[in-house]
Amino acid sequence: MLARKELPQEFADWNKKWGAPYGHRSARLIEEGGRPRQLPAEAVKDPGHPDNGPFAFQYASGTRVHEYPWMFAAAGLEPGMRVLDVGSGLSGLQFVAAKAGCEVVNVDPSARDDYNVWTDPGYLPLSPELHRQINETFGTDVRLIADRLQDADLEPESFDRVLCLSVLEHLDAAEAKEVIETGARLLRPGGLMVLTVDLFLDLKPFGVLDHNMWGVNQDIGAAIADSGLVLESGDPRELLGLPEFDLDHVVAELPGLLISPYYPVTSQSLTLRKPRA
Repeated sequence: MLARKELPQEFADWNKKWGAPYGHRSARLIEEGGRPRQLPAEAVKDPGHPDNGPFAFQYASGTRVHEYPWMFAAAGLEPGMRVLDVGSGLSGLQFVAAKAGCEVVNVDPSARDDYNVWTDPGYLPLSPELHRQINETFGTDVRLIADRLQDADLEPESFDRVLCLSVLEHLDAAEAKEVIETGARLLRPGGLMVLTVDLFLDLKPFGVLDHNMWGVNQDIGAAIADSGLVLESGDPRELLGLPEFDLDHVVAELPGLLISPYYPVTSQSLTLRKPRA
């Protein structure tokens, strides 16, 4: 499905509780144009302030107000679950999942010194040391693996949930497919993969470009085709690359969609189930 402007009340309540998506209001600045930024630099250098909330340390796009609470709700997390968070960076979602009683692993190659990270001035680079400090601040024990998912040494069928929030659009088609298939291999039978994928309105099939500074409009159908996973939730008419994708339907829905005020992008949401043997 595509994110809508009208945020469910339970999502708004969740955001208020955790200070998502920009950190609690008292901990952030309002810059020119009203765009929320991360914590003041002096506070970022000392992340030992739990009042800032776990979402105060990562630059968030305009659609995260929906993506974070939707993913947490869709995942149906329960204490004792093993959760794999793909490319989570410094996102607060990993720490919230850990506080819900889950064993969480964040696999993100941007923690490596040799990995190309965003050059946006608002982006706070992921580092093992900063990740450790934030873990200490919130009393969590999220494990960070500084590698690509497909290169990480993880045991097959060892996770109950795989979360992948706004990652696939930054990859080429071959790597996106590899990430999905690796995640499927790591899921236990009956496990769930929960994804959000940006849909850029300046790229094909809406515009004339194939890619922009952020990435591509990923063919979700091709990415999941050989994974063995089954679509459990998500409107196929609104998921690019599925046979049922309906461009006319999406265009007709545009007035009601949540579109980032900073860039012409909305968010696709879906869950995939790994069948039991």
